[in-house]
Amino acid sequence: MKHLSMTIILLSTLAGCTTSSPYTQPLAVADSAPKSISTASLYPRAATEKIGPVNVYLIPLNDFSEDVAAQIGRDLSKEFGLWVKGTVAMGMQGLMPMQGTQQFAAEDIFEQAKTVMQRLPEADSNTYFIFLTNRDINSRARNFRFQFSYHDKVCRCSVVSAARMHPEPENSPGSRQHLESRFVKMTKRAIGQMVLGWERSSDINDLMYSPIMSLDDIDHLGNRHPAIPKK
Repeated sequence: MKHLSMTIILLSTLAGCTTSSPYTQPLAVADSAPKSISTASLYPRAATEKIGPVNVYLIPLNDFSEDVAAQIGRDLSKEFGLWVKGTVAMGMQGLMPMQGTQQFAAEDIFEQAKTVMQRLPEADSNTYFIFLTNRDINSRARNFRFQFSYHDKVCRCSVVSAARMHPEPENSPGSRQHLESRFVKMTKRAIGQMVLGWERSSDINDLMYSPIMSLDDIDHLGNRHPAIPKK
């Protein structure tokens, strides 16, 4: 897997692991064009370039690199044979953390994004929207201490948070690779579950393994669904 030209900080699912401050290393804008995050397609490649409505929009919030979102869209389009497209950053003026916390409610992000989702070109009623952020997120109900990601089938949208994805120590050898690997896996999971209808699995070698309760679970996930059988 090729490396992005910056540290990517993200990703997904319910968890209860202990981490360092989620704001210690916010995602930086690229100094140069980001490199591809994958070396080969794991899924059949589309015979021709995708035309028609966008299948998945990747929408970075105003704290997330537009360059990274665009590169992820290009790479995952090749892997899935879908049209996955990054946008410019979405404005979040007025978005406030939940009272007494530094966490933002995923539902508040979706509420603020309603007009954006309606006005994006090349979208139709089947387009799915994934918001990318460095903010720490949770649900309004706060049934869990935090969440890596949150999904809403009704509005056809997900939010993926980088806040809890920092390796420890952050500058250790291979830390960038760990972040990239986690991000790619969890973004694929969101698309697989919410767009392709993939079911969750109890096989840790399967990309759709569940439940994910720690970063260690993410690191041990396989990279595709279904899992590749061991010989």
